[in-house]
Amino acid sequence: MSPASIAATAPPWADLLPELCHLVTERLDPISILRFPAVCRGWSAACEENPRLRPGAPALLTSGLDTDGCEIESNVDAGAFGLHDVSGADAGGKSFLGEAEGLKGRTWVGGKDGWLVTTDCGCDVELLNPVTGARVRLPSFATIRGVEVPGYLHVRTTRGGHCHKILKVALCRTPAHPDGHLAVALFSQGLLAFTAAGAGDKGEYRWTALKNPTSASRSDVSYMDAIVLDGKLFAVNEVGRIYSWDMDGGATTEPAVVKGPEIDESSGHDNDHDRCGFYLAAASGGGGGQERLLLIYVHGYDVADMYKYRGRCWDSRVWSRLVFDDRRSFLELGMSLHELDAGSGTWRRVADLGGDRALFLGANYPFYVSVRRGRASEDEADLEADCVYLADTPYGCDAAIFDLKVDGYIKQRLAYSLVADPLQMPMWFLPTDYPH
Repeated sequence: MSPASIAATAPPWADLLPELCHLVTERLDPISILRFPAVCRGWSAACEENPRLRPGAPALLTSGLDTDGCEIESNVDAGAFGLHDVSGADAGGKSFLGEAEGLKGRTWVGGKDGWLVTTDCGCDVELLNPVTGARVRLPSFATIRGVEVPGYLHVRTTRGGHCHKILKVALCRTPAHPDGHLAVALFSQGLLAFTAAGAGDKGEYRWTALKNPTSASRSDVSYMDAIVLDGKLFAVNEVGRIYSWDMDGGATTEPAVVKGPEIDESSGHDNDHDRCGFYLAAASGGGGGQERLLLIYVHGYDVADMYKYRGRCWDSRVWSRLVFDDRRSFLELGMSLHELDAGSGTWRRVADLGGDRALFLGANYPFYVSVRRGRASEDEADLEADCVYLADTPYGCDAAIFDLKVDGYIKQRLAYSLVADPLQMPMWFLPTDYPH
């Protein structure tokens, strides 16, 4: 039978009833679900009626099950993962499991939109779009001057022999950007480096280390997060001090110090046990074409002392995660947001996100999602406006919702992981691309 005859007798898949489309997607792996709307307009419309893992909707990325289906994870060789729908009213536990070729033997350490930053134990880093299958190799960390790569998710400085474990790679631009990708790697003990498509005067394929402040203390160069806004790279350390580098010509020069906000949190407990962590983001709804810096402060309570006599760490992530910043291991109590006015150099406390929006934070590059107030039906989006969704939260659950309308206190904890003590960090994933 000729191809034309086959086409003439083929079922009109575009006319498949929305209910049947829903039944089909219920049985698909997450990547196939994301590809499903690209088949035709009819299927795309059906997916809009039954929103689930659709492009533009946030999902939580976690470890998957082992290849034999057991709820235990001994390695990442299979490239197994789970995507969990958090945008639907019935999302409390709805999970989709799959495998990706580009994740075999690799762990994710960051991401932006539909792209992930992945690495193997030897620190071979690349960008992966799991929906399209596209992969972009990043330079070796050995291209950082004075650094060698012994492996085991660490690098080592040749001068002094200090080991630096990889904590996160902030993917500031994806390969879909007109200027190409831009990534910032954060290591322990003050090693911070960036790479970009065509980086350097001659477009060298390398990572460039950023110069630390002269005579800086250990805490000064213990960076917790980094972001690039308007040609400047900002990094915040573990005590909330912010530094900035000019990406155009001064990335390896002395950083400028950005005066931080006055943060006064009355936690109501012994200050000797206070702990905190910091994130950076672009402020919501910045006007004038200029992005404003947003500092996110998570404060809590150190309960590690209570577990010392048991001979183990109270937070299992410290020993179970392939990649984890143990400075984020504390019992969180609340969060506050502070926005910088670059012109005046003053900060203001942010009590809302400038409208019906939610902010998603974690190892992923921060992003906002529009939220409709007042659902017309139980099937519509169930995200919370003026809330911050933080993945891999200090207390150890997969994610938590901090409500800015109630002084940044935790509104809800989310638990989606299907295995105990998963190797992979929970991270937000925002698919944006259809395969071509």
